[in-house]
Amino acid sequence: MLLLAAALLGGCGKAVDEPEARIRAALVEAEQAAEAGDHQALAAWVARDYADSSGRDRRTATLMLRGLLMRYPRLELIVTVREIQVHSPQLATVRLEVVSAGAGAGGLSADAFPLELSLRDDGGWKVTRAEWRSRTGRGI
Repeated sequence: MLLLAAALLGGCGKAVDEPEARIRAALVEAEQAAEAGDHQALAAWVARDYADSSGRDRRTATLMLRGLLMRYPRLELIVTVREIQVHSPQLATVRLEVVSAGAGAGGLSADAFPLELSLRDDGGWKVTRAEWRSRTGRGI
C-alpha cells in the first residue's frame, strides 16, 4: 500500500502520461505479488527474451525469483521509484531503490539495493533486463 501511495503522490504537480501511469501500476502489482509469494505473477512479468549482464535468461531469472520467495515466505518490500524514462510507447527504463526484509528458516534478513529495469510493452509491461547491485556495489 505504501508504494501505491508513493506512486500516486509522485505524480502530483505534473501530468503523468499513460505509459508512465501503467508502469507505476505494474510496479505496484509486482510488489504485491512478491509480498504475497506469488511466483507465477512475478514470472509473468519477465519477458520471454529476458537477458542480463550476469548471463541469466528468463528461465534462470524466474527460478531465482522462486528461490527467493521460497527462502523468505514472509517478505516485506519498500520500493521507491527514482526515475521512469519512457523512450517510446513500447520501451521504458525504470530506476528503483528496493528495501527488503524477510523472515525465513535462517531468521530475519534485510537488504537495500538499487535496481534498474528495462521494460517493453507487449500487451503489458515486461522486464527485458534487470540490473541490481548489493550495498557493496557488487552485482547480484
